[in-house]
Amino acid sequence: MQKGSSGGLLKRLFRGEVVPAHEHGVMVGARYMARNHHTSVWVVERISSVGSSTYPLVSLAREGHPDLKKTVSLAVIEEGEDFRPAI
Repeated sequence: MQKGSSGGLLKRLFRGEVVPAHEHGVMVGARYMARNHHTSVWVVERISSVGSSTYPLVSLAREGHPDLKKTVSLAVIEEGEDFRPAI
């Protein structure tokens, strides 16, 4: 039995790789409003491709409250049901 690398399976599984912006319409720095809370604006911090997810994941931070974070699938943002572009 061979011993795995010191990185481990979890590290390799959750190692986020940045997804190029030309592969989708969502970009870092874009602002979105949550459809159910019209006063909360979320800013895209990072878009990453994670081995355990079929779709890239989008990391969001609430504008004015950088300690509040949210991670959603890129498909959730692109579908527009939960988030819409902020003006």
